[in-house]
Amino acid sequence: MFRLGRVGRESGGAPSSGSKAGTLVLRLIGWAGVALFVYLIVRTGPREILRAIGRLSLLEVAALMGLRFLYWLIRAVNWRALLVASGERVPFGHILGARVAGYAVSYLTPAGNLGGETVRIFCLDRVGRNKCLATVVVDKTVEFLAGLATVALSVVFLITEFALPRRQKIELFAAIAVLVLLLVFLILKQRQGLFGWGLDTLRKLKIRIPFLENRRDKILETDAHISDFYGRNPRLFLALFASYFAQAWLWAAEIYFTFRFLGGETPTFFKCFLIVTLGSFYSFLPVPGSVGVYELTYVSLFALLRIEMSSGMAVILIRRVVGLIWAGIGVVPLMRKRAGAPVSGSPPPERPGPS
Repeated sequence: MFRLGRVGRESGGAPSSGSKAGTLVLRLIGWAGVALFVYLIVRTGPREILRAIGRLSLLEVAALMGLRFLYWLIRAVNWRALLVASGERVPFGHILGARVAGYAVSYLTPAGNLGGETVRIFCLDRVGRNKCLATVVVDKTVEFLAGLATVALSVVFLITEFALPRRQKIELFAAIAVLVLLLVFLILKQRQGLFGWGLDTLRKLKIRIPFLENRRDKILETDAHISDFYGRNPRLFLALFASYFAQAWLWAAEIYFTFRFLGGETPTFFKCFLIVTLGSFYSFLPVPGSVGVYELTYVSLFALLRIEMSSGMAVILIRRVVGLIWAGIGVVPLMRKRAGAPVSGSPPPERPGPS
């Protein structure tokens, strides 16, 4: 069974030179992100930023925390719907705890989204591992599809509202077209067996990975669960897509109200939507919490949308604090899991037999 913090010991040897080099690279990237973060604060002016943050009341901070809680609540409901569709009944508190625990790992470590999704499966280990993995894969696919739709909408707005060079417009449309084709390909392959297809492709290329080959039956079982979902739950797929599309607007609402609470000039709601969608690419980089990268992306968008920089940096820092608080909350279910307790306060239901 998977155990946090024991990977090195279970492998039975000292870390390889490649592993050490990878760790060093991740650390350097992390420190570079921190340096960039500090530089942006100094360049903008710490006093102006702190003065803007000081305008927030405790009630307004609670409102921002409430919006973030609603965001996690919806994401937990989405995952619960997938688990129910796969025949699993899990207490909602466990699902919410696993969701926030995954976010904590994504936010606080260089593992990013991949590490966070692994932790989600780890926290729900009473669900069959392959079935749980299948729900996570479908969940991320739908989330990515909805994210792509929001980005496409934002690109169309940029092209129509801003005087961009013709070549840049063509490049933006081409990038969206490539992403759409890639996503359609992935969904079709998921229906047919994406992971099995990947293993067969590696074999044709004369590449054999013992770890994957030894688990071929489990991998094909995961493929079967994913294919079964697409075949039996088209309405749920559309409902999840609508939910994730709506969450982008909820994210925009958090930015909009943060600007409103700070006073001064507030960007339009649609500008806040643009910031959310076009600024989402920072999350793909292996930097803990996307420190520095997140700030640089948002600062660039603030300049493009003509938003006051001191207020913009204040919004970034406030969202950082809110994110850190939720990451701290997410550590709690992880600690409970390592201690052998369920991720939420209630005991898990007894399963009739082995999964």
